[in-house]
Amino acid sequence: MKKIFLSLLLSLFVGFNIVAQGDTEQNYQNFPIVLTLQFHAFAMPFQSVLSNFSNVGIGIGTEVSMNGSHEWVQQLNLMWYRNRAIGNGVMLYTQAAWRPEVVSDAYGELKLGAGYLLSFRPAESYKQANGQWISAGRKGKGMLTIPLGVSMGYKGFSSDAFVSSFISYQFMLVRGYNASIPLVPETIVQVGTAIQSD
Repeated sequence: MKKIFLSLLLSLFVGFNIVAQGDTEQNYQNFPIVLTLQFHAFAMPFQSVLSNFSNVGIGIGTEVSMNGSHEWVQQLNLMWYRNRAIGNGVMLYTQAAWRPEVVSDAYGELKLGAGYLLSFRPAESYKQANGQWISAGRKGKGMLTIPLGVSMGYKGFSSDAFVSSFISYQFMLVRGYNASIPLVPETIVQVGTAIQSD
């Protein structure tokens, strides 16, 4: 099932780029719709990268240019991921991104930001009250997060659309996971497309 899903995703990625190619160069437009497929892991950066692919999520966002071009943007994203080991999460975050053009319409990207992560417990938990353990439920808690990411992608223009497909690797420091560990590392692999039509 995962192979079929990833094959479908790759074909959409390639298909959007073929449709978006054109000879007309246009100016960057603010507020494209950014759709992402997320793969989450509780890991140090570049450690256990394959473990990301067992925890799938989705995201939606947008961005606005800080200098009138595609090179400097401020992104705003909302994402959800499923993780059986540490619990599902919902994260709202913003990042400033720098996108130098590498070759033709291909670009690299560095981004840094801040966000709020609402992480739910993977199973029912208990707390001690008056010498007895009582259920605390599965509700989660909110935590501050600092995401740092690197990406590569391709931007294309046609007469009626702007499409930019990308792959991104994000390292996040999550503050407040529990009292004994003040900062917790998490990683996210993202595959996505930014779409804007005229």
